[in-house]
Amino acid sequence: MTLAADLSYRWNDPADIGPAAAFAGRIIGAAPQYISHGEIQTGLSDDGQTWVPDLADLYAKDFADPGERDMLVGRDDAGDVRAILIVAWEENPRRRYAVIEDMAVDPELRSHGVGKEMLLQAEARIRKRGVEWVFLESGRENEGAHGFFEREGFEKLSSVFGRKLG
Repeated sequence: MTLAADLSYRWNDPADIGPAAAFAGRIIGAAPQYISHGEIQTGLSDDGQTWVPDLADLYAKDFADPGERDMLVGRDDAGDVRAILIVAWEENPRRRYAVIEDMAVDPELRSHGVGKEMLLQAEARIRKRGVEWVFLESGRENEGAHGFFEREGFEKLSSVFGRKLG
């Protein structure tokens, strides 16, 4: 059984881009419950119900040109990507904040501390930058993730509504 401590974690390694994109495409792409308004806004879902067919390719482009984002990758002893977390850094005239844009853990490793370890590392990185708030969004039907985030101290702050015109 692989536990959180059995993985090696690293931030922003260019060698992780391709494998992390393939992992995200495979794990996230298999779960439409991950889809939230952010995936529609960024073109990863056209309808809020299904993923676009070239999801892994789009992740590869996003990961290769991260802008104001950091990527944490967890790899097992064989070097396989088993978890990812993406933090975006945002700022406006009144507040700096972080957004966990994506977080995925291999289903075989869920409930073994991997997600908690990823959040701890992300929160340490966020605090180091002097940022007080971190936000994330989760698909409406992603009940397992909702429970996990609530157990980790996140609170539901709002509901997002959208409507496709045309």
